[in-house]
Amino acid sequence: MVIGDSVTYEIQPGLTAALQHTGLVVSANRTQMGFGLSQWPVFHWWEVWKPFLEEVRPEVVVIQTGIWDVQAVYGGERRRPRPDDPDWEAQYAFLVDVALNVLAADGAHVYWLTMLPSPEVGQPERLNRLLVDLAGDDDRMSVVDLTPGFTNPEGHYVQQVDRHGAVWPIRKVDGIHICREGAEVAATITAAAILADAGLDLVAGWEKDPWRSDPLYEVDPCEDPVPVG
Repeated sequence: MVIGDSVTYEIQPGLTAALQHTGLVVSANRTQMGFGLSQWPVFHWWEVWKPFLEEVRPEVVVIQTGIWDVQAVYGGERRRPRPDDPDWEAQYAFLVDVALNVLAADGAHVYWLTMLPSPEVGQPERLNRLLVDLAGDDDRMSVVDLTPGFTNPEGHYVQQVDRHGAVWPIRKVDGIHICREGAEVAATITAAAILADAGLDLVAGWEKDPWRSDPLYEVDPCEDPVPVG
């Protein structure tokens, strides 16, 4: 079961394809736009998730948050905690624990994806460090670090990657959301982590499955290279 915000929404098609290509996994999508744990004053996610969990009965839950928790967003004054709160870490750690209490209540293991690097350094790293610290003391969750797939060898944010001699965008024009190639990068890292814990490997071929034609990648379209021929 996949839960998260608009970035996770873009990762999900590739991740589902990678997992289901094994023939051993069924994936359910419950991502949405504008999601963040700190949106709880206006969106009671702990209540919204419960019927989904009862329907799906997942063994694994993948979740990702970030933009709506640590960056400046429209309507952000309603969030609790706000990014500039002096006790942000303590408040957010409490929300993570509540989320785990709901998501792992029936024994599901939670794979928490790190927030992707941002053109503005600071906020993603802050959130990701907190998640790693929390996972170290909680065997209900594992943190999947997506950062290496979206940075250069020096650890700096990248917008494009070279694929077989062609330059492909991995982030959309806003620098936050992701393109097909970015979804493939994130899906590869995430699926490999989940499958490895189950003693399985990725099965080649999922990368070319129909998920790449999903119209969601045409929103703020990516300038993908023109196919040869």
